Amino acid sequence: MNQEQEYYQVGGTLNSDAPSYIERKADKNIYEELKAGNFCYVFNSRQMGKSSLQIRVRKKLETENIACAIISLDEIGTEGVTQDQWYYTLVKNLSDNFELPSNRLSAWWQERKLLTPVKRLSDFIEEILLSQIFQNIVIFLDEIDTVLSLDFPTDDLFAFIRGCYNQRANNLKYSRITFALLGVATPSQLIQDKRRTPFNIGQEIQLNGFSFEEARPLAQGLESKVSHSQIAEDILREVLNWTGGQPFLTQKICKIIADSQDFIPVHKQAIQRWIEQVVISKIIENWEEQDNPQHLKTISDRIINSKYPTFKLLNIYLEICQKQKIQADGSSEQSELMLSGLVVEKNKILVIYNLIYQYVFDTNWVREMLLNIRPYGKELTGWKTDKNKSWLLQGRKLREALSWQVDKTLRNEDYQFLNASLELAVKNYRIWRISTIVFAIAITGVLIWQQLPKTIVGFFVPYISEPELFSDGKKTFFLGNGNFHQQQGVEAFKKADYSQAKELFKKAKESDRNDPEAEIYYNNTLAHEKGNPLTLAVAVPINSRRERATEILRGVAQAQSEINNKGGLKGRLLNIIIADDKNDPNQGQRVAEELIKDSNVLGVIGHNSSPVSQAALTKYKDKSLAMISPSSTSTELTMEKFKVFFRTVPSDAKNGEKLAEYTYKNNIKTVVIFYTKGEIYSESLKKAFEQSFKLNGGKVVRSRDLADPNLNASAEVLLSIFDDKADAAVFFPNLELISTVIDIAKAQENKAGLPRKLRLLGGDSMYNADTLKKGKKALEGLILTVPWFEESHSESFARKACTKWQGGISWRTAASYDATKAFIKAIELAMALSTNPSRQTVLEKLNSIELLPNETSGHKLKFNKGERIKEPELVKVAKGSGNACKGLEEGGFHFEKVDAKAQSISS
Repeated sequence: MNQEQEYYQVGGTLNSDAPSYIERKADKNIYEELKAGNFCYVFNSRQMGKSSLQIRVRKKLETENIACAIISLDEIGTEGVTQDQWYYTLVKNLSDNFELPSNRLSAWWQERKLLTPVKRLSDFIEEILLSQIFQNIVIFLDEIDTVLSLDFPTDDLFAFIRGCYNQRANNLKYSRITFALLGVATPSQLIQDKRRTPFNIGQEIQLNGFSFEEARPLAQGLESKVSHSQIAEDILREVLNWTGGQPFLTQKICKIIADSQDFIPVHKQAIQRWIEQVVISKIIENWEEQDNPQHLKTISDRIINSKYPTFKLLNIYLEICQKQKIQADGSSEQSELMLSGLVVEKNKILVIYNLIYQYVFDTNWVREMLLNIRPYGKELTGWKTDKNKSWLLQGRKLREALSWQVDKTLRNEDYQFLNASLELAVKNYRIWRISTIVFAIAITGVLIWQQLPKTIVGFFVPYISEPELFSDGKKTFFLGNGNFHQQQGVEAFKKADYSQAKELFKKAKESDRNDPEAEIYYNNTLAHEKGNPLTLAVAVPINSRRERATEILRGVAQAQSEINNKGGLKGRLLNIIIADDKNDPNQGQRVAEELIKDSNVLGVIGHNSSPVSQAALTKYKDKSLAMISPSSTSTELTMEKFKVFFRTVPSDAKNGEKLAEYTYKNNIKTVVIFYTKGEIYSESLKKAFEQSFKLNGGKVVRSRDLADPNLNASAEVLLSIFDDKADAAVFFPNLELISTVIDIAKAQENKAGLPRKLRLLGGDSMYNADTLKKGKKALEGLILTVPWFEESHSESFARKACTKWQGGISWRTAASYDATKAFIKAIELAMALSTNPSRQTVLEKLNSIELLPNETSGHKLKFNKGERIKEPELVKVAKGSGNACKGLEEGGFHFEKVDAKAQSISS
């Protein structure tokens, strides 16, 4: 065995001369307190180094001629031990530790059998121990928490210890004896009889994790593995970043590194990545199997087997997971969490102890634990086995189950079981028995008898309330030509005949290659056929904005096909649920509520418009369901307001700046702005443009609400040219008012005798084929700012997409492709930590992803506080046909990129 293997010790008590023993502030504090004769207690979670601490301190005290004994109370036993046996064994251990004559100890004990055991212990201390040991005495009582498991009360023991302290005022001999208590307990747990004085003596010794300065000696065990001691210290820093200084984990990871035969990098960033890989592969992944000696399972077992309600503990911990921290309130449940080692108190704030625990004991783990303690576990297991109605819940059990499930995200099998129980109750006409259930689950309003089953079912099961808004293959939105094969594929999919559905959807997508819906359902069929798919949702305005919905779905379908063709992630294929938000904020919220219920949905691509996104985000943010919008650009949408929000397009702030920069370079000094008052996309783009335009010396002479019913297109043209003397009209319409913009452009085109024409500029909402088709020559020269346009560095994606969808690609297709790719990458990173990624982990990983241009639609993808780091593009409406794969074209006009060098337009 080489030096490195001997240096570290993982688990167990370290000898007083162990090279990897780390002295902490606690070592100095307890030594000084005990030397001064003060009672002490060290209460902390397991594997924090309490036993090793007392070994080290005892050795130091003995050099000061202080007699010491370490009594590990767990060695006395708890099962089947009588009170008399327990106290005698304690006395016998004390006698042996202090090497007192023991030939008459048994007889001495029996002679006092009429006395209580604690009185005999007291007599032993005073008559024998203090009479035969003339030095100062320190008694360490380790594993003090084991007494809480005894079949008899132990309040007398701690009352006796407190009595030894109080006796000092009357008997000087007691000034020579000091106790140190160590274990996983709190002082309030030691004397449980509330009528007695609590255990309120002694000095608390805080035993914290290793700081870097304290842990620095651990780097010595790594020095032979690297070329310089500084590298060893850099490695140690990274280890501590993961362990938070937790002694057991720190020793374990250091030993793994010391035993490793891998090449160890020397640069800090490389060390950081290498340590991350070591921790993930050796500690976090498959932790149940790799947890040897046990540590993580010890924490888990402590919570599961706690005397406090596990449900309460898990809910407190879940709150910490979601909020990163909570206020410490001194409650018994919070103390229990701290004693488990999972959380730690810092400045009256509870936080998760370290990064490893954050990954292992994540929200997914909490969910699994909560499901394991469901109050109807036995009945659910039986019902799943034979579907016999006798297993279904009734009466009080049903009411308790429904009360328990509130605010939980359950599995589909749970919803099905509760639904079946409710339906049975309704069928048996037991309305009076479920009336309290109705109130408990917050269903308000008057319920009609015929509506009750569906209403209750819809509360639990996703997509029941408004099934027409959702599909993963069980219905078609007829985005394409509605061919026969697609409709037949839907019927096969509904029957779970995936083999048949696969063939039919394949024929459907070959029949209409421009239809992304068929492509998505084909991929979904593959995912369901293989089993255990990974699921994302995409929310689009299908019936209200069919063209835009199709553009977004093309990007999603393309990314889904690519990952599924590669075999998915760890063999799991991607499943996409399509949702129709109808471009309506209220509908967007209802869609969000249903997607939240589906615990399989790991993220949402969408929504399309900013108002709908804002409405939906109010729901997603509380459930840690990440949303990446490929088209919502409003500055009202930020991660600061909505912690789950990301977008793959530049915000209106960037778009406004880009358009204003163009006006400055093209001698446009005065403008009239046409916008939609009160609409967040239109308002935010107007504000961003206006601020930047004015900073560059421009003047907004007038702003006009496009939604004003009195607006006259011809009058607006004349007013802008003759009265306002504007150089240009700038349009920021929402989707519904693009037609009004076209009316104004046509009024200018048809007005004869104008001394000049207004230059036309606008926002990305107008970038679509329908704008070209309806506006035609009236919009020629219109300058738009858009998030993406095909150019040299995005040519590869555009060419592939153009070939796949047989036509030009819009920026929405590119942005939704990138949004899907971002989710796929985040899920991949999350699966490195757990084979069943949670919403929370996916959300966390989105913040750190980085995709290269060849992995996206052509631009690097990295988020900064939810915003994509990317500049918008400028395009203009030009006459004629463009390159078939470069932008959109319709009606003899197309969009083309504005020459970055020229940056000018004709007047």
